[in-house]
Amino acid sequence: MKTLVIYATHYGTTEACANLLSDALQGAVVLQNLAVNPSVDLTEFETVVVGSPIYAGRLNKRVKRFCNENESALLGKRLGLFTCDMEEGEGSLKQLEHCYAQALVAHALAKTSFGGQFLFSKMNWVTKKMIKIMSKSDEDVKRIQYDAIKAFANALNS
Repeated sequence: MKTLVIYATHYGTTEACANLLSDALQGAVVLQNLAVNPSVDLTEFETVVVGSPIYAGRLNKRVKRFCNENESALLGKRLGLFTCDMEEGEGSLKQLEHCYAQALVAHALAKTSFGGQFLFSKMNWVTKKMIKIMSKSDEDVKRIQYDAIKAFANALNS
């Protein structure tokens, strides 16, 4: 089984999660960052995983465009959807379901949030200020959910 993990990242958290997922998946896995290579040929993959950070309640624009342009092809694949965000619990799943197209969410074999991070050293000045106000802190916050990544991979491996 050949799997494509396609994603976009802004500060590197989604890429880190995609790499962790890749290590946990069985078979051949290809990672593709849409910012580096936006051209995708889905024909050689049985399984496709799509991952995106969530900013201001929205998917990364490259991921959104990819999903819109390839929805019918994705509906013909074994599909997984993940987000990276700082929302917790039920709110995180609702956010995922709101951001991805309903048909994709309904079709996905695995869908979840892998958590997220606030890494102030990687943020520009404006983003630092906004996050500091929202989180009431200027300390890095690391909430990657390693168990969620493992469970997601297990669902796709079965």
